[in-house]
Amino acid sequence: MVDKYEKNDTLIGGLIESAVADSPAADAGIVAGDVVLSLNGHFLHDVIDYQFYLGSGFQEMEIYRDHTRLVKVMDCDEGDDPGIKFTSTIFDRVRTCRCACIFCFVDQLPRGLRKTLYLKDDDYRLAFLYGNFITMNNLEEKDMLRIEEQRLGPLYVSVHSTDPQVRAAVMGCSPDKAAAGLKNLTRLGEAGIVLHAQVVLCPGMNDGAALEATVSEIADKYQGIKSVGIVPVALDAGFLEKRKTPGLRAANVDDSRKIVNLVTEKQKENREPRGNGFIYAADEFYIKAAMPLPPVDEYDDFPQYENGIGIAAGFLEDAKELIARLVGDIDADTRVFLLSGILAADMIKDACLNLSLLMGRTIESLVCENRVFGPHVTVTGLLGGHDVIEAVRAAGLTRGDMLIITPSCLDGGAEPRFLDDITLTELDEVLDCGIMVCPCQM
Repeated sequence: MVDKYEKNDTLIGGLIESAVADSPAADAGIVAGDVVLSLNGHFLHDVIDYQFYLGSGFQEMEIYRDHTRLVKVMDCDEGDDPGIKFTSTIFDRVRTCRCACIFCFVDQLPRGLRKTLYLKDDDYRLAFLYGNFITMNNLEEKDMLRIEEQRLGPLYVSVHSTDPQVRAAVMGCSPDKAAAGLKNLTRLGEAGIVLHAQVVLCPGMNDGAALEATVSEIADKYQGIKSVGIVPVALDAGFLEKRKTPGLRAANVDDSRKIVNLVTEKQKENREPRGNGFIYAADEFYIKAAMPLPPVDEYDDFPQYENGIGIAAGFLEDAKELIARLVGDIDADTRVFLLSGILAADMIKDACLNLSLLMGRTIESLVCENRVFGPHVTVTGLLGGHDVIEAVRAAGLTRGDMLIITPSCLDGGAEPRFLDDITLTELDEVLDCGIMVCPCQM
């Protein structure tokens, strides 16, 4: 193993970024730059393994340092943090997608974005850690056994259809592979693993009767699935021309109304037996169909929030208190703007009008067109830093004005970044107006 490390200069294990002073790790002589190979005799593939096998009392850790394998022993009281911070949560190779989905968002990405965005991950560990959606098509028996043993849930799964033929057509894979993913989904549900599913709606392919069948079968046959999110496909004109998939298109107003009506009907069927609505539609369908958003309590603690489901309703519920807190200490003459993408423009405009009346000051919306991804992407959370810069300059915001940005535009790093790799600090440096990040999504 040591020779392999030396030859390939690749360490299979967890690289330590830091060991907190006076922690069990530091007391054991573990330092930054060490690579953790195993813990209590268990090889570590990721931070999940590390946390699973970490116990109390003496913890034997095999590390790799300066071409040598060493054994260090940490003494951890129950509940103690050993004080180790890893450079990455995944220690070995991230599992990548083996499908060629007809709408693949990664294939539509322009150049110049954060490098991590171009990775087509399909890794159950990232689903568990971060809520990434996976296909379950590439899981092996050892993966299934590990998920069951370590109780790795909730997991987030792209189902798209419970018909293997339809699922295969949407995912760009063989029906056998599509069926294997559904079989894995069934098995994990029977093992008690909590799952959340999404259906990326492709009109003419997995909507209509196919969607009704999918929703019904998920409710009847896949007991581990606790929520289903229906989300719209996003398509770039250039991507469509390149792929030449017959009939592939985005949802229109009529499609959106049908989805909202179907979801409303299915929620009524599920609410009493399940205690929740079970199936939820993305905000975009309601906005595009010009239909009212459901009350906040009908989102049932927002199980699909990161999928763009309930963000709008949550914002409208929380906006008054949160924005009042943000601008409470700002001079009353300061112009305050809320950033918005094209899709939510009317909703944010109405919200700003209500906020202005309630707070006795002027609050306006700043509608921003997406030039990084293209005009087909209209949600606020996918705006790039360059998009914001152009919109601010076009609107004439100057020194003394204040722009409020939704955190959904930024990653969760120590130095928040937009999708086009512009940092919040860089944005602040090039704009004359002030910038605030709202605690709630918009």
